[in-house]
Amino acid sequence: MMNEYLNLIFKCFFFYFMIILALRCMGKREIGELSIFDIVIYLVMSELLALSLTENSDSILKTLIPLITLSALQVIVAFLIMKFEGFRSLIDGKPVILIRNGLIDQQAMKKERYNIDDLMMQVRECSIGSIHEIAFGILETNGKLTLLKKNDCKVKYPFPLIQDGKLQRDNLQMSGFDIQEIKNSMQQQGIEEINDVFLCIATKSGFSFIKKSNLAFSKNSVL
Repeated sequence: MMNEYLNLIFKCFFFYFMIILALRCMGKREIGELSIFDIVIYLVMSELLALSLTENSDSILKTLIPLITLSALQVIVAFLIMKFEGFRSLIDGKPVILIRNGLIDQQAMKKERYNIDDLMMQVRECSIGSIHEIAFGILETNGKLTLLKKNDCKVKYPFPLIQDGKLQRDNLQMSGFDIQEIKNSMQQQGIEEINDVFLCIATKSGFSFIKKSNLAFSKNSVL
């Protein structure tokens, strides 16, 4: 009986540190930022741990192999999400604008199965009294509603028009801007090609560009 208890204690210590190591390998993300894929991985890990703790001592390797496999799968998927925009949209989905300039997009709410009670609750939680005070209300891919007040909002459109050297055509169309406007602004700021742009945001004072760089912090970034 004592050996069983000692074995259980050993398993708790062992898998405690193994799961910490696996999570560190998978990258740093806050709980509120977890994607659907992240949540599935963590649920499966917790189930594997529960099974291992209730089985005999021979189950450690049987749990360790799936744990390593899931960690490797998460790293691979994270790389593909970062590298391929289409794959990122498939796994994480895309943020959706529910409120724009004080107007609610009712069709978008129906599509996302988001009801008015949930919307108003999160509006009140942000100490906002009226929808008309909101410049943009964005339903993020993690289910969180981000609210930008009109008085504080410095952007004309909240999503990138250029991202990692690629023109975001859907965002460009929804924003109402023209590609020529962006190119003219790029020339004025000494940027030749769209491929040279890491990020482009439309602000109230014009287009804001961050140039690509191999450095951790670029001194040549145009803000």
